Amino acid sequence: FRRVLFRSIYKLKIQMGLSCNYSCDYCSQKFVGRPPETNKKDIDDFLAKLDVLTFNEEKGLSIEFWGGEPFVYWKTMKPLAEALVDRFAHWKNPPKLSVITNGSILTRDICAWLFYMGFYVSISHDGPGQSVRGPDPFEDPEKKKQVLEFYKLMKPIGRMSFNSMLNKQNTSRKNIHNWFVQFTGDPKVPLGEGGLVDAYDEDGANNTLSTKQEHFEFRRNAFNDIFSTGGDIGFTGIIQKIDEFTRAVLNQKSANGLGQKCGMDDPGVLAIDMKGNVITCQNVSAVETAMNGESHLAGNLSKYDDVQIKSATHWKNRKSCKKCPVLHLCKGSCMFLENDFWEKTCDNAYSDNITLFALAFEKITGGYIPVYINSDILPAERKDIWGTMLPHEEEKPKKIIPINRKTRLNSSHIT
Repeated sequence: FRRVLFRSIYKLKIQMGLSCNYSCDYCSQKFVGRPPETNKKDIDDFLAKLDVLTFNEEKGLSIEFWGGEPFVYWKTMKPLAEALVDRFAHWKNPPKLSVITNGSILTRDICAWLFYMGFYVSISHDGPGQSVRGPDPFEDPEKKKQVLEFYKLMKPIGRMSFNSMLNKQNTSRKNIHNWFVQFTGDPKVPLGEGGLVDAYDEDGANNTLSTKQEHFEFRRNAFNDIFSTGGDIGFTGIIQKIDEFTRAVLNQKSANGLGQKCGMDDPGVLAIDMKGNVITCQNVSAVETAMNGESHLAGNLSKYDDVQIKSATHWKNRKSCKKCPVLHLCKGSCMFLENDFWEKTCDNAYSDNITLFALAFEKITGGYIPVYINSDILPAERKDIWGTMLPHEEEKPKKIIPINRKTRLNSSHIT
């Protein structure tokens, strides 16, 4: 899969840098090579390089600011965002600005600026499972007070959410939702993300489901969390996936036009760093080599006609994806994972999405809950949705051993 980009962009992802004040256990950027740091002196050159792109007011434009932790780069992010707003000041419908943060660096002044600038803000926090992710900024009474005040300002205008991920020690969306309801006092607290973590590296792999029993227990509990609450668990994106899949089934929608989960296969979506380097996505760097041996650096805005992303494998080029029953829900998971990391991520994505598959068919049929998929290609633990129809022997646990990243690229590391 070699992705050639359009010049007309409707979603621009700006990676400020990979520095962060936290070191979370399953961070997708934990072992990504760090490029040279940038600063506000790079802004003018960066803005000039954007001239190669075209933006259409009618189609709209979203500009996302990414880290690391974006507010580590506050002295660069503030003037950059203000310059971008000025650039599109003549638009009646200005670009949508958004940022995801761990919330630990938010101050009253930063919050006021975010509100005034029209930002959509998401705070990454795993609720009752935050200790697995890393430090909890809400343990600081002053920081908790600041975040709650900001939430009360932003929630009524639909510009704030909390983003939580599931992992093997934090598997209940219902428990996460209940935690945030208690934290905010808002029974309608909006929650983002909500899927199982991907195995981007060894630490990520260790936080995913590993045994068949863990997978079956997760599926049953994930189904019951949504079924027992009627979907009233805050994760609107998860409920939307069920509804979209339901419509796809009823309309017999082909997968031919289905894009990747992340959307980074869309030629109108672009991820760049402050040097104008085009990269696979916001979670990698221009100095990092992908698992398929290609560089995550696809080129530079200064030579845009030469830009090609070669570091990804589209779901259409993965044999296991084409006939997978949850393809319309999973959408190929992460497109730059390979080998053992891909296999573990695929297993987790299947368990995560087969529950949504079952919920969709319960809705379509008015009560039938599928328990078994008759297939010649699926392994037994995927055909038997809840682990109730077939015997399942556990395989010897597999451990991914941390080794030097350079040697990881061309070999398998499960022993």
